[in-house]
This record gives sequence, C-alpha cells and structure tokens, in this order.
Amino acid sequence: MSVESSKTTEALKFFRKMLDDMTEVIESDAENDLEKLDGMRVIGRTAALCLELNLDVEADAPRFYSMATPTRFVGGPNPHGEYYLTMLDGRRAYRIRGERGTTAYLGFQVLAGRGLTPRRMGAYLSDRDLVTSSDGTFSFVMAASKPTPAELDGDPWVEMPDDASALVVREYIADFETEQKVQLWIEALHAPGPPITTDDALAEKLTSAAWTMAKLMTLHRTVMPELLEKPNQFFSAEAEELGSENTTPDNLYMLGSFRLAEDEALVIELMPPETRYWSATLESVWHECIEPRRRRSSISNAGAVARPDGTVRLVIAHHDPGATNWLDTGGRRRGFVTLRWLDNPSPPPVKTKVVPLREASDGDDSPNA
Repeated sequence: MSVESSKTTEALKFFRKMLDDMTEVIESDAENDLEKLDGMRVIGRTAALCLELNLDVEADAPRFYSMATPTRFVGGPNPHGEYYLTMLDGRRAYRIRGERGTTAYLGFQVLAGRGLTPRRMGAYLSDRDLVTSSDGTFSFVMAASKPTPAELDGDPWVEMPDDASALVVREYIADFETEQKVQLWIEALHAPGPPITTDDALAEKLTSAAWTMAKLMTLHRTVMPELLEKPNQFFSAEAEELGSENTTPDNLYMLGSFRLAEDEALVIELMPPETRYWSATLESVWHECIEPRRRRSSISNAGAVARPDGTVRLVIAHHDPGATNWLDTGGRRRGFVTLRWLDNPSPPPVKTKVVPLREASDGDDSPNA
C-alpha cells in the first residue's frame, strides 16, 4: 500500500477541507471584525479539542480527559463546571472509581454509536443514584451484559449498550473556592495488549474529528437558530429538545440571545426555583463562553446576590452600569445566554427589558440599599 493512496491520507485531507469549510462559515455568518476574530479562534480551539479527543483518548487504555481548559470553553459548556470524557468500547467492561467531593452535581452519561453514526444517550447515572460510602468514595462497573460476581467484586452493575463509545462526566461547581471537585479513575476489566495502529483505525479517528468539529462550529445554525432572530428574551428547552447526546435529563434550560448597542443593557429579573444549583452564562455567537476566567460573563447561585424577596436581577451590558449582578459581554454586540436549572424544575417566570445603560444600575433597587 502506498502512503499516497492510504485511507489516513484521504482522511487528513478531509480534515483540512473541513477547516476550510468552517472558515467559510465564520466569514459568512460574522457581523463584524470581533465576531470574525472570535470565530477564527474558536476554529483553532475546536480543532485542538477534536483531535485530542479522537487521537489521544483510547477505549483500550481509558483515562478521564478534561474537555475544558482555563481558556477553552467551546460548544456552550457550563464554565462553572468540569466535563470529563473517556472513550469506551461497549464490548468491554469497565470499573469506575471515585471520591465524590462536595460539588453541587455529578452525572455520568454514556454515549452510544460508533463511526459516523449519530451519537445518542445510552445510559445515565446521576449523583442521586450513585452509591457512595461514608468516606465519600464510590465504585461501579459498566458493561453491556452483567459481569460475573468475581468481576463485580461487590460493586453495582450499570448496564450500557454494546455500541457504547464514550462516557461523559459532568460536574457543576457553584463555588470554586470552597467546593472540592470529584476525583475519578477508570480501568478496563480485561485490558488487551498495546493497540496496533492501522490505516483503517487512524483514518476513522481523523474523519470523526472532522465531523465533530463541524458539529461544534455550526451550533448557532442547528440548535434553536431562531434565538438570534428573537433577541433579548428567553425560551424554555427540555434536555431532549437539545439532543440527548448534548444534555442530561435532570437539567432544564432557558435559552436566549442578546443584541445590545454600546449604550444599552439587558435587564433580566427572575425568581430562581427551589434547586440546589442554577447558573447564567453568556456565550459568543459561536457558542463559546465569553472569557469566563478573565471577565464575569457567568454567574451561579453561589455568586448571585438576591433581593430580600428572593428575586434576582441580572444585567447584561458592555460596561458595568453599577449593577451587583453585572454580566460582561466583552464588547460583543450579540451572543447567546443560557440559564441552567438542575433537578429539572418547572420553568420560572423570567422578565427581560432593554434599557439605556445609565438606567441599568441597581440604584434604590440594590439588595444592599
């Protein structure tokens, strides 16, 4: 077989073409220079993520890989959280061990589907279902068929489909300074020998990386794109409406978009429902969280200051108008807003109003007044 005609060579060419195609998407959909620059940076970060996920995380030698970094939050994740991924092979069995920590939420989602087959949720285990010892440790076995008692070794069995391909662990953190994050380990019960690189296998990984990049780079076109046409208001979205592979069943989302001039602010008033966790996050038009480690573009229930009656007033603007719960757009004229409510409560009433920036301060309405 000549290198020139290998499947891997063709797959790499396909990945390069996808980079060109996504560049055209950015150039077509960006409204200004800042959006274009944001989009070009998102392409680079998304390409890096997709290559790492497909080339560096192996089902035969599983390990948990953090999909977010201090600066990479692509695909509309929760910046008040962690997203860990490991590849799986549904024909094998795996033991997952961990130390729960003290964070607000922990969920284990098995994705099923191989190759170019669209992914679906194949199994789900929430922290409410997790069997945790008195010292905070837990352990369970995931397999398509029930393992032997010796293989289980006293651990509970979590059934997964035989076409399981990945495990995503979501962790929501209300307060990074006080909460202790989960510690995770995974091992295959019957680990094979070192994998042998083949032309077919490597080509499939590069092709998968290209299609994953395309999915993440076109979310603004595929996930409720009408939000951009109806800015400065919110719409409820159950998890299944956003795709079972993208969300978990114990979350309620309220999604919207903002469009603001330099001297305008979007004021949001809401009564948070009774839930152990909620957050509000600003995203660019490319569904990248807006520099959450450099500016306050996201807030959780631990950081939001409520009024005496329990309601919360959020203010989205390019500059701080003197609002306690100000969310910084970083100069973006438009983008998305995601409200996350854990434990799937009923959608709360949310009022929105665009006002002149000078009228957006807390003033006499301040909870500290």
